[in-house]
This record gives sequence, C-alpha cells and structure tokens, in this order.
Amino acid sequence: MAASTYYLAVATDRYAARAGFSIRGIDTNAGIDGIGALTGLASTGSTTSDSYIVLSYLEGRELLEQLDQELDLRGHFSSPDIDIVSRLQPDTTIEDFLAYWDRRIHRQFDPTSGIIEFEVQSFDPEHAQGIATTALNLTQTFVNELSANAREDALRFAREEVDLREARLRQALSRIRDFRASEQSVDPSASAALEIELIADLEARLIDVNARIAVLSQSLDDTAPSLVGLRRNADALAAQIVERRQAIGRDAIDNAGASAVTQQLARYEELEVERSLAQQAYASALASLEQARLDADRQQRYLAIHLHPQMAETAQYPRSFRNLFVIGFALVAAWGIGALITYSVRDHLT
Repeated sequence: MAASTYYLAVATDRYAARAGFSIRGIDTNAGIDGIGALTGLASTGSTTSDSYIVLSYLEGRELLEQLDQELDLRGHFSSPDIDIVSRLQPDTTIEDFLAYWDRRIHRQFDPTSGIIEFEVQSFDPEHAQGIATTALNLTQTFVNELSANAREDALRFAREEVDLREARLRQALSRIRDFRASEQSVDPSASAALEIELIADLEARLIDVNARIAVLSQSLDDTAPSLVGLRRNADALAAQIVERRQAIGRDAIDNAGASAVTQQLARYEELEVERSLAQQAYASALASLEQARLDADRQQRYLAIHLHPQMAETAQYPRSFRNLFVIGFALVAAWGIGALITYSVRDHLT
C-alpha cells in the first residue's frame, strides 16, 4: 500500500536526456570512422583505455562540481517541489551529493565499437537537456586537454634533446671563434697549405737557378759576374726556403717535440671534428623532433558525437507500474517462501 501510494500519488516525474559519442584519433581511416560509430566497427583511433578514462570522468567529482557551478544542481535537486524520497538535502556533503548524482546518471560502454552513451535525469525536461549538453561539452573539453597534455609530453623530450644539441653546437662554434681570435688565423690548414705551395715554388726556382749555375760554370770562371749573381740568387732562395719551413714548423720544434704549426693544426682539426659532430647531432635532433611532432599529431584524440541531447516530451521515470510489479512479485515470492518454510516446519513437528 505504501509503495502504491508513493509511486502513484507522491513520486515526482523525472525526465531523461541521452548523449552518445566515441573517442577517435586523427589517424583513423576517414571512410570507416563515421560508419564505425553507427555500425559497431571499432577504429584504431579509439582505444579502450581512453574510453574508460572518460567513463571515470563522467562519474567523478570533477564533472559534478563543474555541472553544479554552471547549472546549480544542488538548488534544482533540493527544490521543495520534489518529493522527499527523490529530493537532495541542501546541506548534504559532497560524498552524498556524488552518490545522489550516481543515481541520476547512467553510463554504458561497448568495448567492441568503442561507443559511450550516458543518460541524465532531472525533474524538468529543459534542465535534463541542459545537464546532458553541458556534460557532453565538458567531456569534450576534458578529452581535448588530455590529448594536448599527451602531445606536449611526447614532444617535451624531443625539444629538450634539440636544446641540448643546440647548446653543444653553439659551444663548438664558440671555441672555433676563440681559437681564430687567439691564433689570428681563420683556417690554419689553408694557411699551411699556402705556405707549402710557396715553398714548392721557391724550391722550383732554386732548382732552376742551380741548373743555370751548373751550365755556366763549365764555360765561365767562378769570379764571372753572371755566376756571382746567380749564386747570390740561389743563396737568397735557399734562405727564403729555410725561413718558410721554419714558419710552418718543420724546423722550429718546441720542447715537447712538436712544431707550433703542427700543434695549431691538430687543435684546429679537433675543434672542426667537434663542430661537425655537434652539427650532425643537432640535425638528427631536429629530424627526431619533427618525426615526434608528426607522430603526436597522428595520435590526437577527439570526441566523435553521434547522439546529441534532445529535450524529452514525457517523463520516463519513475516507472511506477514496473516498480509496483517488481515489488508485488517480490512480496508474493517472499510470502510463498515463508509459507513453504512454515508448512515444512509444521510437518516436521507433527
């Protein structure tokens, strides 16, 4: 009798609004994505783990507090126009409010197709539609933030690697600049090559002069002016050759057994090798960053909405006759079981 009185005369009507979506990825085949949401064909862009994260968000405190802030759920659900059984107490704790909200939202997830649907209930059709629409928008924002955070995490390591390689390259270039400033030489290897070329030219000229001296010595006296001039020219060329050789370090050997120019060339080659390796590492890091950016873009997630909330025209809850039938059946079953137990006990006592 009490249940009949409540469901038929006291219980406040509740209206429902439904929404449905699936989580997809940018790399999903465009020809299958839209059909998959309707036919149950799962796509590679929607993962089960992402869907369970969204399901947890739909039943979590964060979404409830955002909905309460935007739509004043407490004020609506604690209205005196709502029956005492369905009404939310105005001073209830957040834990009790969350338990109450769990009775006003129903979620379902199909792992095969990746489709998520949820239904929200309220005591006003417009309010129910507003809750479902706002919850859908907040869920979309939540998925976008998750996707953006995942993309940023994926690119962070690649960016840090580029920064390290760039710092190494800058340091190598700075060392080469310091070397050139201290040694007053742009490229010691090029300078040494030029000196060697000059020595080779002087040696060729000296050979030519010595050949002429040898030819003239056969027909002229040693005191002949032409021979004296040629010998002076040969001595001058020989002196220049010695001076040039000393300049590039072949004869000017330091205490460690290595020439100054040789040390200079060795130091410069070390710096050039370091610069070349740093430049290659920097180029490789840039390529890795670009590849990481492409991979992150392909792994982006978004909400593919296939069911937008609509305003209900009739109340779907409480389902009074079904509930009364269930309660009546349970009472009859309990009475029958009790009667069987009673008769069984009597049979054993008699």
